[in-house]
Amino acid sequence: MAQNSPADLLLARLEALESRVHELEDRAPSAPLSAPSSASTGAESTGATGTSGSAGSAGSAGSAGSAGSTGDSGAAGGTDVADPFWALTALKEHEPSPGAVVFAGAIDVGLGHLEYQWGRPVEHLLAADWAEHAEPVAALGHPLRLAILRRLLDGEHTVAQIVDELELGSTGVAYHHLSALQSGGWAMSPRRGSWSIPASRVVPLLAIITALEKG
Repeated sequence: MAQNSPADLLLARLEALESRVHELEDRAPSAPLSAPSSASTGAESTGATGTSGSAGSAGSAGSAGSAGSTGDSGAAGGTDVADPFWALTALKEHEPSPGAVVFAGAIDVGLGHLEYQWGRPVEHLLAADWAEHAEPVAALGHPLRLAILRRLLDGEHTVAQIVDELELGSTGVAYHHLSALQSGGWAMSPRRGSWSIPASRVVPLLAIITALEKG
C-alpha cells in the first residue's frame, strides 16, 4: 500500500484543524475577539465592505495562539473559559515540536468585515532571510506613518483629509510618508489623491500593534 505524500498529510492536518476551529466557533458564536487568537494556517481570507475573498498561502500547517491581554486570564474575550489558551492548545495538538507560528483575525472596521490568517513552520522562519523584511518594517518606524495608518483603517482618505485630521503643514509631508508606506506595502492609492490600506494588510498590521503591547 502506497504511503501518503507530504502534501496529502498536510491537507489532512489542515482539514482536521478547520473542523476544530468550526467546533470552537459553534461553542461561542457571538464572542468578540479582543486579544490575539488564531485558527488554522495555510490559507488567508480577506474581505472588505461586506465582500469576502480568499487566497491560498504557501506551505504552512497547524494553528497557533498567544496569551491574550484581557483581564488576568490571558484569554481572548469570549473564548472557552475552560481553556483560555484554546488556540495554543490546538497548535500543540496539530504541530509538535519544533512547532509553528500563526496569526489570524476576524474583524469589523471602517474598511468593512475582514478575515485573515497566516502561518509558517518555525523551521521556515528560522531559515528565511530576515533582511528581506527590512523595508516593510522600516516603513512603520515613524509616529506620523502609524497615525496615518490608523486613519486609513477607518476607511479611504484623501490627502486633504489626512492633512486636515493630522494637522500637517502641507500635502508634501503627507505624500512623503504615504510614499514610504506604499513602498512597504502598507498603503495603496486606489484612485488619484485617495489612499487606503490593502485589505490583506489590515490584520497583519493589527497583529504587529498587538504584539508590541506591554504586559
